[in-house]
Amino acid sequence: MATIKQIAEKAGVSPTTVANVIHGRTAKVSPSTLERVRSFLASEKYAPNMGAIMLARSSSRIIGVVIFREPRRNETVLEDPFSSMIIGAIEREIREAGYYMMLHTTDHEEDILRLVAKWKLAGLILIWVTGEMAGILQRSLETPVVFIDCIFDDDGQEYHNVALDDEQGGYELTKYLLSMGHRRIAYFADSGTWPGTATMRFEGAKRAYAELALSLPDDRFKILSKDYDERQKTYGQLTVSDPPYTALAFFSDYYAAEAVIYCQERGIEVPGRVSVTGFDDNLFARLVRPRLTTVYQDAFLRGHQAVTMLLALMRGETLETPSVRSPVSLKIRESVGRVPE
Repeated sequence: MATIKQIAEKAGVSPTTVANVIHGRTAKVSPSTLERVRSFLASEKYAPNMGAIMLARSSSRIIGVVIFREPRRNETVLEDPFSSMIIGAIEREIREAGYYMMLHTTDHEEDILRLVAKWKLAGLILIWVTGEMAGILQRSLETPVVFIDCIFDDDGQEYHNVALDDEQGGYELTKYLLSMGHRRIAYFADSGTWPGTATMRFEGAKRAYAELALSLPDDRFKILSKDYDERQKTYGQLTVSDPPYTALAFFSDYYAAEAVIYCQERGIEVPGRVSVTGFDDNLFARLVRPRLTTVYQDAFLRGHQAVTMLLALMRGETLETPSVRSPVSLKIRESVGRVPE
């Protein structure tokens, strides 16, 4: 690979001019010179030293993406297909915008602060951060930040967020289950943070019950263990010969598929003995048999929304709408049966 000095000689300019083009300091470079230097950089397949660029600038061409969630025991966060879907969508948008993505998973705010300071990140996307933690980070960071799926405390700060209509998702799913004769429905999530995406979905379920003049007790909302063996015990308690519930609504396709497989391995009919639903409509929902009735959300749209919003903030633009809410839709498949009257 050619050096800056060699490229400068071929382009008939000084090494300083070539360095300025590489580092984006082009205000005093004529259009013709800029085009000529870039042409030689491309023909020589010059790969800039990112460390040198970060030293020369106050920020890099790197956008940090942080998943703020404790993984399941002996697993990684990215084993859930929905996590992979939204990360893949974000990476594509970042790459097409001419930036690089740095992925990090943590459940400590100190890790995020160190990450931003160490790498001089141009921007930051935070996924599934709690309201309290979002407030701390918003006050501490000078880097442009966009959140995904965060519900914030009322602390007077302005947050830029790509949200999902979680309440509507819980409502539509429950309304369908109720129309199929189910009344004894249990809801499962791996987090009970209030307010949070899972608890908002449960609020939607309560609204569907209320429309039929029914009540949905709070104890129908249950927290699943992050340990696989403990979850297996839970599924066993829910699928006995005389099950306490006719339908199990999981706020993740991952857990719904896991429960269906548990039943299949033990000869428990789904939806014969118990109906099962998920949330997200990811790969598991379509591959497991019976295929899952679930709530669809567009991960690629949400990745596009988050990166578009962040790039605008990085350009110093003021956004008319600091938060957007993506729609959901119900996908009816074979994992729900009708309860005999």
